[in-house]
This record gives sequence, structure tokens and C-alpha cells, in this order.
Amino acid sequence: MYEAVIGLEVHLHLKTRTKMFCGCRADYFGAEPNTHTCPVCLGLPGALPVPNRVAVEHGLRLALALGAEVPERLVFHRKNYFYPDLPKNYQISQYDLPLGQGGSLPLGERAVRIKRLHLEEDAGKSLHLEGRTLLDLNRAGSPLVELVTEPDLRT
Repeated sequence: MYEAVIGLEVHLHLKTRTKMFCGCRADYFGAEPNTHTCPVCLGLPGALPVPNRVAVEHGLRLALALGAEVPERLVFHRKNYFYPDLPKNYQISQYDLPLGQGGSLPLGERAVRIKRLHLEEDAGKSLHLEGRTLLDLNRAGSPLVELVTEPDLRT
């Protein structure tokens, strides 16, 4: 007899007016492709990212609501990897010092323990049409919380 033991990694899109590290509008849904981009979210040379204060506040509220431990300082890193719809070939994310560690999410009579939650930016969107791949980078740089649970879900 086998039992599925499941931990989740969930990306939560934060509702902010601007992207995670630049001033581009984050309300890209339904917009013409590639109209919500700038040198920062495209990773062009000389562009300097600045964290979105509202996104950090939203992330902190979530961490506190889940009962997570919050560090005294936040650190962001560049995760370098190739992704077809990640124009910079890196993602600004947290790892060593996530926004929150521990805590739990109540689910009925039990709780799912939270391993970590951290802030990062989203990639763009690949559209596969008639043998071609098109890129829409409006979503690239949008603020996300990545929430990782312990393997507490079972069949």
C-alpha cells in the first residue's frame, strides 16, 4: 500500500500597482504584449532595481498572518538560469533570509506547516501558436510570494 505525501510550492501574485523592482504598471492583464516593460524589468545594462515597498508590506502581512518568523533584514539574490521567457536570464529572489520561516496554514481540523515564504519576481509568458513561440514580457518582474509547505498533505 502506498500513501501520497505532498508538500506544495505555491506562487501568489501580489496585487500592487507596480512591478517588484521597477515602476512599470503591474495591471498587465489584457494589455498589448510588451507594453508594460522598461530597462529594469528587461535587465538592460545599467538598470538598477529598487524593491517595491507595497509588495514587501503585503508579503510581511502574509508572513505574520501565518505565524512565520520574520528576519530583521531582507536580502535579495540573483538566481542565474536560462528560461525562455525570463529576459534577464536571472531572477531576483530571496533564499538565505526568506521573508518568513515557519508558521502554519489551518486546513479544517489540521494545519499545514509552512517551511518558508519569500519574495521574487515573475517571468514573462510564452505563447505557442502555429509552430511559433511568441513572448509577452508584460508579466516579467511582477511581484510574487513563493510559499513552500512541509509535506503535511496525505491521501
